[in-house]
Amino acid sequence: MELARSISEIDLVISARVHLALPDKEVFVRQQAEPTASVFLQLARGRSLGRSQVEAILHLVSASVPSLTKENVSVIDQNGNLLSRSNGSAEGQLSNEQLEQRIRLEDIYRARITSLLAPIVGVGNINAQINLDIDYTRSEVTEEFVDPNGNALRSEQNTLDRTMAAQAKGVPGALANQPPAAANLKTQSTANGGSEEMRSQSSSEVKNYEVSRTVSSTMKPTSVIRKINAAVLVRERTITDPETGLSTTQKMTEGELLQIEKLVADAVGIDKERGDSLTVSSAPFMNELAEGVKIEWFEKPYMRSIINQAGFVLILAIVILGVVRPLLNRILIPTQVPGLHGAPGSEDEIDLDQIEVGEGESLEDIKAKLKPKKASISAEMLDTANTYDDKVAVVRMIVSDEAGRVSNVFKQMMSRDIN
Repeated sequence: MELARSISEIDLVISARVHLALPDKEVFVRQQAEPTASVFLQLARGRSLGRSQVEAILHLVSASVPSLTKENVSVIDQNGNLLSRSNGSAEGQLSNEQLEQRIRLEDIYRARITSLLAPIVGVGNINAQINLDIDYTRSEVTEEFVDPNGNALRSEQNTLDRTMAAQAKGVPGALANQPPAAANLKTQSTANGGSEEMRSQSSSEVKNYEVSRTVSSTMKPTSVIRKINAAVLVRERTITDPETGLSTTQKMTEGELLQIEKLVADAVGIDKERGDSLTVSSAPFMNELAEGVKIEWFEKPYMRSIINQAGFVLILAIVILGVVRPLLNRILIPTQVPGLHGAPGSEDEIDLDQIEVGEGESLEDIKAKLKPKKASISAEMLDTANTYDDKVAVVRMIVSDEAGRVSNVFKQMMSRDIN
């Protein structure tokens, strides 16, 4: 009940009903069934909920019931349309967003054309339709450029290896367990008179060059308009003959159509090289509705003005009857009571309102004099007032209804005591 009341507070929702299917708890967790929910919405006439509002209802219901997932909640409207249809993947959600974006862009272009041509042909004399071909392909391009002429020495390494060793000489070998005998060898000198030596030399050189290169990464927009198709229909002029009073339609000239076409092309950005197309033509518009189309009485244009006027009159009547009238009664009625402030009236009023009180007269005698003048208070009420409270109540009734007469009675009694 609280869920239905909360959902009914959403805009465009007139009423809502929530059906919950809560399974019984099982002994084994594996056999436990999941709860489900269904939401029935009564929407306003001719209105529909957006995707974000449906998602909000799904989250509200799933978060209010334990163990209830958003996938197990179904939302339908009074026309039997399933509003909680699952998209199945992120691509499905993206396609819905793309469709909404396309519709918004088409509405912007259509409104731009209408506002541009309305001062020329008049409001309601133009109908424009736009069809956009949008590319939603998402691509990222990375490019690397190498400049062969932009070489620079980054590092250089030179290595030189040189080895020098003496030549081995003497008689190879020796006797076992005997010291070697003294060798009687003559030293042979080299041709140049020096000792022969073994020499080796190696060198290496490493140079590192920095190559100039450029790396660029470009991400293309996800929505690019590839083509625009536009069609504009203008109502033909209606000319009334002043002599006969007959109305005839006149087609627009080719020059006027070309002027409108140029204006529209500049307004929406028509590019012929891209393959865009624009068509502008004129035709008579039908004022009558098609046969079979029935409009309810409360949907007719003049009913809105009647309802507004009736509401204004109702509010005005409530203010007059509830505020002004009681205020006027409080102001005007006391001034019409004769004898309230002791002001003398006519002779007839004095005779009716003034009552002579004799010396020694009791309250019973005064009551008797007031009986003929007080028709609303019966004689039984005056006679049966035995207790003090009853007498006070009767006197209060007399004072409230006959304030002028009672004030005259007290005035005469006070003047007599003073004299």
